[in-house]
This record gives sequence, C-alpha cells and structure tokens, in this order.
Amino acid sequence: MNHTKLILLLSLTLSQVSIADDVYSEQFQRISSTNLYEVVESENGEQEVLIQSVKSADFHELAFSKEQLNKINSGGVLMAIKGMIGLGKQIYEIVKKGKPVVNINSKPVEILAIDEDGLPVPAMQMAGWRAPTVKKYRVKTQNYLGMAPASFDFMLIYSYGGQYRGVGRYITGAQIKTTKVNVKWGYTLDANFSLTTITNEGTDSSPVAGAILSMKYTISTVLQEYGEDKTFYINGKGETTAY
Repeated sequence: MNHTKLILLLSLTLSQVSIADDVYSEQFQRISSTNLYEVVESENGEQEVLIQSVKSADFHELAFSKEQLNKINSGGVLMAIKGMIGLGKQIYEIVKKGKPVVNINSKPVEILAIDEDGLPVPAMQMAGWRAPTVKKYRVKTQNYLGMAPASFDFMLIYSYGGQYRGVGRYITGAQIKTTKVNVKWGYTLDANFSLTTITNEGTDSSPVAGAILSMKYTISTVLQEYGEDKTFYINGKGETTAY
C-alpha cells in the first residue's frame, strides 16, 4: 500500500534583519509576505507546489484593531438536514496563546441518523463502524534568520461507516487535535476548528454523511497578525480532502 503524507507548509518571510537587530524592533516584528505551499512526500522526495502568496499590504495591522477570539459554546445540535443531524460544540479551541488545548470533556463532532421521532440515534446504537482514519498535517512559519518562530502539528481523526438498521454511512468522533506546538518569543499562535456544513452524498434511502470542518489559526507579532482558514471535507466512506 502506498502511503502519501500531505504536509501544508506555510512560510513567512520577514523584513530583512540581522542577528544583532533588536527583536523589539519594527523590522523584526513586521511580516513582509507569506507563502503557502503544499508539500507532498513521494518516492522522489518532497515536492513543493506554491498555492498562495500574500504581500504585506493584505495583512491585518494590529495598530488599528485586533479580532477578538471566538467564545467556546456548549455542545449540542449544530445543524440538521433530512435524515441526519450534526452534533458537537460550536467552536473547539486547539491552541490558545501558543499552548495546546486538551478538550478532555468535549464531545467530538458526530453526523448521525435521525430516528422516527426526529431524535439523533446514538453512535453506540449503530453498527458497522470502521477503525478511525487519521490524517497528519503541519503548519510552519519561517523568518529571515532561518528560524521557525511558530509551528504546530495536528491530526484529523474520525470513525466512519456506521449504519442505522443496516442503512447509511455516518460519522462519529471527528476532531482536530494538536500533536506538537512550538512558539518562540514575540509570536502568538491561536487555533480552533468548527463544523461548518453537513451534506448527504447518497440518497434518502441510502444516506452517506459528509461534513466540512474549518480550522482557523492566527499567527501574530506585536505589530501584525496573519490569519487563515483551512478546510477539510470528510465523509462516511472514510474519504478526506484538504483545501
């Protein structure tokens, strides 16, 4: 079996500074550009494909305003469509001020069947669940000095294929978890994810759950911040697509 690991490499280039420059200076703290690469490991080694390049004019200047962090809301019903329902929290924090957030008591995202009374069918009352599928990713910054001031590794994990009365393919235990966080002095990293959309890839009589998970992260210095959304599509067949 050929295993290919997808790594998202985010390269931040700072204005030119020397090692002797003061880390408090505007030159050190100001980001001049950011490049987003998709790095795919193959038999021929790593290959980088430029996906996006953003210049400093497109960055948010903290001197004028700063976006507030979203508040965590309690778990429950997030959305519903015909024949299925999405459960979980509105927002899951996974990195806060450069530190991993362990959501021990948080219920992961689930896309489950609805019974005749319009109530969600608990995952433990469904059959046919497959072993969890796991995808690993990395976001990594790099400054002019060749240092990596902010980076984090995370994985997307979920179980799939659950059936209600022998019909359908549903999702349970979907979550994004950090596995490693590294933040140097002068940089702040925050990240969270949420369920944004659920779909039925199948038919009314044979539904296949689909879900879009959106991960938002912000990397900031004293003068600037850079934020981006990463979108992941998963389904009841165990298929994962990163955008």
